Amino acid sequence: MIKELKKIILLSLCISCSLLVSGQIQWLSSYSQAKEIAKKQNKLIVVDCWANWCGPCKRMDKDVWDDEAMNVYAAKYVFVKLDLSVDFNNPDFMVKAIPKIFITDAWNEQFENMTGYQSKSRMENLLKAYSYSVNDIYKAKIDFEKNNNVEKAVKLAMCYQESSFAKDIKITKVLKNKSNACFKKAEKLLKKSKNDDLFQKVQLLSCLNKSPKKSLKIMNSCKPKSEENVNLKDAILAKVYFDLEDVEKAKEYYMKVKDYSLPYYDFLGGYRKDLN
Repeated sequence: MIKELKKIILLSLCISCSLLVSGQIQWLSSYSQAKEIAKKQNKLIVVDCWANWCGPCKRMDKDVWDDEAMNVYAAKYVFVKLDLSVDFNNPDFMVKAIPKIFITDAWNEQFENMTGYQSKSRMENLLKAYSYSVNDIYKAKIDFEKNNNVEKAVKLAMCYQESSFAKDIKITKVLKNKSNACFKKAEKLLKKSKNDDLFQKVQLLSCLNKSPKKSLKIMNSCKPKSEENVNLKDAILAKVYFDLEDVEKAKEYYMKVKDYSLPYYDFLGGYRKDLN
């Protein structure tokens, strides 16, 4: 175990040094090593499934991966090529045709998968869209692994949610889906307890992933009992009404909570200037 860890650290250092010198994409051949390095460096992983007999794979190497314009992403991701020349069976991915590109995290949580030849512009746009910091998400995932409880699940859900704001619309949807999955884990864990206030808090926070109209419908049927949840509901209503372009109503709710410290992150941050 210690030997393997040393190998991973050494490999990680070698890759980092190589990137500093060349600025080019450095491909690993082991997905297991890629996951370990990605976890240590807080990076997402780009997986390229290929074969030595695959024409479109070779074209992608020439047209996309070897292009100097892609070098800007060399230090932002961990890149790995999986050779499927013999057969497509793989313990981590379902592959029926190649080239097959995945974007994953260090836990093999998949964000994107694309089959067939992908153009340089397509890959550039995708890698640019996913070039956000995953530091908080990775920290929350590690904490959740160590202590699989409701608070850790909600924290992870909120990290995904916060990352979803101000992103490309497709990426926003992917991250909100990840957030919703964590909220569902929290709700499942809460079924074993009788903590109504915490269950309600989870339901309220998950509304931030929904459309304004859907959120408003849920808000109208929600009757929070704790002061924390009352303030949280008012803060969410301020955001919802602003998104629905009812500024007067939004200001009404905002004035109740403008000095309230929001949990996890300030989801009203982008609204305060217009609501004050």
